Amino acid sequence: MKKITAIFFLLSLVFAFGCKTSVEPVSNEEQLRIDLEKIDNYITEKGITDTLIHASKIRYTINKAGTGIKAKAGDLLRVSYEGRLLESGSIFDSSSSFDFVLNSSSIIRGWYLMVQEMHVGDEFTIYVPSIYAYGRSYSGPGGANSVLIFDIKLIRIGG
Repeated sequence: MKKITAIFFLLSLVFAFGCKTSVEPVSNEEQLRIDLEKIDNYITEKGITDTLIHASKIRYTINKAGTGIKAKAGDLLRVSYEGRLLESGSIFDSSSSFDFVLNSSSIIRGWYLMVQEMHVGDEFTIYVPSIYAYGRSYSGPGGANSVLIFDIKLIRIGG
């Protein structure tokens, strides 16, 4: 009986302490703070000096100013883009001709916010905190809470 009690006690300890593999997620506000610190450090390390800050706190640079009309929610857009992971610089997605309707359900929130700042012909680099990208539940390249960098060119508005 003492052996059974001892085994039960040991198993209880294993389950109580050994099975806790997940860490409590931080709040969106805290994750944004963490991501912005990573972005600001990256920008400083790379010597990028012409960075602007959107009202959402997304950092971006205007690499080339266009002269066309400005995008707005609901527009059909064509863009070219390249997406990289901030931490490794690895390209995880790109397209020379991507068509989409500018709405909050068709693209990540960071794109939704920033593409509305673009005119036809604009070329932006946007630094997207994870809460405006795929968040904590993402299991693709880079994993959860990945900070992303996109180079986006707005080619056309309308069909």
